[in-house]
Amino acid sequence: MVLEDPPIFSTEGEGWEDSFAYLDAYKPLHEYNASDKSECWEAYYLRHCYWGQLFMKGAMPGIADYAQKCHLKNPDEAVQIGFLPPSIWSVFKYAKEYDFAYGERFYDLSWNHGLTHEEILTAIDVPCVYIHAKETVHENGTFLCAASREQAERAVSYIGGNCRLIETNSSDHVIHTVHRDEYIEAVNLLLK
Repeated sequence: MVLEDPPIFSTEGEGWEDSFAYLDAYKPLHEYNASDKSECWEAYYLRHCYWGQLFMKGAMPGIADYAQKCHLKNPDEAVQIGFLPPSIWSVFKYAKEYDFAYGERFYDLSWNHGLTHEEILTAIDVPCVYIHAKETVHENGTFLCAASREQAERAVSYIGGNCRLIETNSSDHVIHTVHRDEYIEAVNLLLK
């Protein structure tokens, strides 16, 4: 088993409201679900996303307006914003298929139906590699990573001797694309 930077422990409440996933994805998604939906999800997200507020606050309203125009022009296609890195807008292709009610289960922490991460992790009895994206914390205290180093180490300890922890040199979360070599190396470790 390869665990690719899971948001371990935070998605059961541990530091959840100080996590990037909560602030950037699930809080805006919850607020969008409660809104009048006068604009498409992509535009709403760009207007309210946490990374935009941290790093590009002044530019985000214009980018959100651009996304709305793209959506209105081609409502059945994924919004693509060529002047932003694909890592930002490529996720929009999944928005057409995403169940927004499912996202609510992460917002309210009910997604795991009462199972704790400790229970889930201790049940793993196959060889395992946990690939952890390097812990990064913003100056305001927000974890800009899926899990802290301590959380990753704790997860590995629950899995036990069958698990090896590998950490990347940055907090880029989509390891199989951003850290492709490390991902392949982790899979190859299991083959040995």
